[in-house]
Amino acid sequence: MHYCKPIVLDGKVLEYVGTARYLGVLLRIGRSFGVNLHSTKSHFYSSFNSIFHSSKKFQNEVVILHLISAYCKPYLLYATECLGLSVTQLRSIVHTWQCAISHIFHITGADVQHVCRLTSHLNCLLTFLYRIDKLSFCLVYVMLITMY
Repeated sequence: MHYCKPIVLDGKVLEYVGTARYLGVLLRIGRSFGVNLHSTKSHFYSSFNSIFHSSKKFQNEVVILHLISAYCKPYLLYATECLGLSVTQLRSIVHTWQCAISHIFHITGADVQHVCRLTSHLNCLLTFLYRIDKLSFCLVYVMLITMY
């Protein structure tokens, strides 16, 4: 195992950690840039459970879906356009959304994808929005670099 010299800042030794939070995103150590989506999904599930269990009295799945889309989806998609997610991480986000849909409509299996297509198209839309946001983020980044 390779040991690094301790880094000293203002007379205090900085400790090495496996993850660091920056602007709400949990960065992880490794040979290449990586993020940990566990906290993102935890925040999503926490807000989902809160809204889902307190809105059961409505008995209207479309209203619950709208509430979840408006208040919980931003937790799931926060900063995804600039993180460079892998295909596995993107599938994990889609799976998290599909789990929410299956709870709202009380369905399993292929019916989940069918309901996603019929109600809000979010299964395909999540991938599409991710790619559009990433493209616009890259374009703005290139414009800023060329300005300076």
